[in-house]
Amino acid sequence: MSVTAFLIGTAAAAAAQSDYSTKETRQLIRDYGDCIVNRQQKRASEAILGDVGNAELMQRYSRLIDGYCLPTRPGIRIQARFQGDQLQYALADALVKKELWNLPAPDFAQIPSLYHRDPGPEPSRLELNGKPLGARRYEAAVAAHQAAQAFRFLSLFGECVVRAGPAAARALLLAEPGTPQEQAQFAALATPFGICMPEGRTLAFGKVALRGTIAINYYRLAKAAGVATTPGPAR
Repeated sequence: MSVTAFLIGTAAAAAAQSDYSTKETRQLIRDYGDCIVNRQQKRASEAILGDVGNAELMQRYSRLIDGYCLPTRPGIRIQARFQGDQLQYALADALVKKELWNLPAPDFAQIPSLYHRDPGPEPSRLELNGKPLGARRYEAAVAAHQAAQAFRFLSLFGECVVRAGPAAARALLLAEPGTPQEQAQFAALATPFGICMPEGRTLAFGKVALRGTIAINYYRLAKAAGVATTPGPAR
């Protein structure tokens, strides 16, 4: 097997590009997050607690992008591409499993609201020198800004869901991806999902993104609540 690429994209979709089935791809992502957290737990925790975006992650936390943690299967050529915040989702999921697996869900009622990355102002049609921005560059800037807005909305939604159903959120994160147990835990979160969805809005993200934003927000809130870490289960 040879690793041909290991990249983080900026698209709004949250799916890994591979020749694996959806279930296999989700497990690949899960295993990758576990591997990275086992090797770089402190850096992974710092990145998740800091709510870093992809650009900062690649600049400051490049060790979290490691081909060593990709699966090895004889004769298989893999191209792994994480899109949007998918790498952060995998790391947060792994951190919850490693540090918080045997601790009850904390009470988050007194924890202040978390910071969520601000997408900033809408892109300008002018460059800094006052010249018009090229059509392609402007369209790309608009698309990136829209993606950032979507991910911020999803992040705020995730915090609300965790606060509204901390025990159910924890149970979801302890369920293996793609299993009946995970499906049951998604169903158990139906009430928090309904409470947290603003009237007139819909959520088009799939299970990977929903689980991911719950993982990030659960981990950040638990650490803000002062929950001590504990060694993860033997694997």
